[in-house]
Amino acid sequence: MRVISLRCNGLISAVKQGLTEWIASKDADIICLQDVRVREFKVMGDSRFCPEGFDAFYFEGEDEDKGGVTIFTRHTPKAVMRGLGSYELDRDGRYIQADFEHVSVVSLLPPSPTAEPKELRAAFLESLETWMRKIRKKRRHFIFCGDFGVAARTLDLEEWHQHNESPGFTKEDRHWIDTLLNDVGYVDAFREVFANEPAYSWFPGPEVFDMPNPGAWRTDLQLASLEISRRVLAAGYASKRQFDDRVPLIVDYDISISDEEDD
Repeated sequence: MRVISLRCNGLISAVKQGLTEWIASKDADIICLQDVRVREFKVMGDSRFCPEGFDAFYFEGEDEDKGGVTIFTRHTPKAVMRGLGSYELDRDGRYIQADFEHVSVVSLLPPSPTAEPKELRAAFLESLETWMRKIRKKRRHFIFCGDFGVAARTLDLEEWHQHNESPGFTKEDRHWIDTLLNDVGYVDAFREVFANEPAYSWFPGPEVFDMPNPGAWRTDLQLASLEISRRVLAAGYASKRQFDDRVPLIVDYDISISDEEDD
């Protein structure tokens, strides 16, 4: 099973940059997109916005100009869950989950570490962690795809020595990711393949951190249930920056999505 994740910074913009053709060339089973910034009814039925052979599932934000998450899938889900059950946390379209026979795949977009009010991000992360703990009791695998907004290690931040107190690299931010990995019971799929190799998914401009060279960050992750850590076959970030300031993350898992694949 191949899963691709990308914060596309606007689906319409990404399609103009060749997203549909790029997806068609990658033989993926599931595509998780974040920050799609579009109304589903505006793109429904338009083949430019859903690759051939895929079904599309959206969770929109109230404000069309920000947020929204999407899952494209070749396999029909048994169920689709939108949101975490709180209006304040869900109004920006931050969480969508597709449940298949053996695995659930999530496309999520937590509030940015620089977002205001800060209480919103804290509440979202707390709710997400509570949910991720709860589902560890379920007899199925989970894969969480998205821009977590955090560079968890110095390997994940090109100019880490400049960012000791920068949002997304504070001790509190990194501790939260560490908790998900070491306490709750998930693995960073990319790091299962490349444990100590620097890699980056976000290339912010100097205006973002008000410094000449803010460096590249790895904040776009796929966190998978601990039980499938040995089923990560390959992982990597696209080498070419084609979609604004982000590159997609591609991970191959030795997992069957449906019973039909086992036959």
